[in-house]
Amino acid sequence: MTRRQGVRLATLFTVVILAFYAFGYWQSRPEAPEPMQWQERYQANLLTPLHEQQLTLGDAGAVLGHGTLWMISSEGEPLLVSRYTMESDDLSWRVQAVISLTPEQTESLVQAQAWQPELPDQPINSAVGDALKDRKIVRLSLIPNEPMSLAQVQGTFGNPDLRLPVSEGEAWVYPKVGAVVAVGEEQAHSIMFGLRDDLEQ
Repeated sequence: MTRRQGVRLATLFTVVILAFYAFGYWQSRPEAPEPMQWQERYQANLLTPLHEQQLTLGDAGAVLGHGTLWMISSEGEPLLVSRYTMESDDLSWRVQAVISLTPEQTESLVQAQAWQPELPDQPINSAVGDALKDRKIVRLSLIPNEPMSLAQVQGTFGNPDLRLPVSEGEAWVYPKVGAVVAVGEEQAHSIMFGLRDDLEQ
């Protein structure tokens, strides 16, 4: 074997070894996480109309099924919400929609329920929902029965545009889709949609 043939053989051997390790690394890489299934299911008929401030209580019920109305206290102020359940991504989810009311409608419900800030959440008659079906939804929260992995969140929304420290962890902010993810202990605990409304008020 000549010196030139030896060099060529050594070069070929090196290339084969590098290709082998590169293939092994490629096979061992974790697969990119898939978007959560509810995103595709609800993007066009729920999340996009919400982001465009066009989603009504009636629309939400048509998409999510039967909901229950509740008067709740939010930082001492009354809110009317509709609550739903859904199954997706091997998790059970609670979905809460905050309903926009006029000051007069809010005051009427406060008086009818004898509402006080320190009271627990109060159920509201479903007939009220029928009367308010054309009122807009301003926020929508998705809360899984178990925390989500951050990979699931990133597979759905990508990396956050902002990471804001909060009292318990971080808020991952996605302004383009109007979403905020509550993150704590390297897991995601809830997703709130409707950020655009909050920014414009």
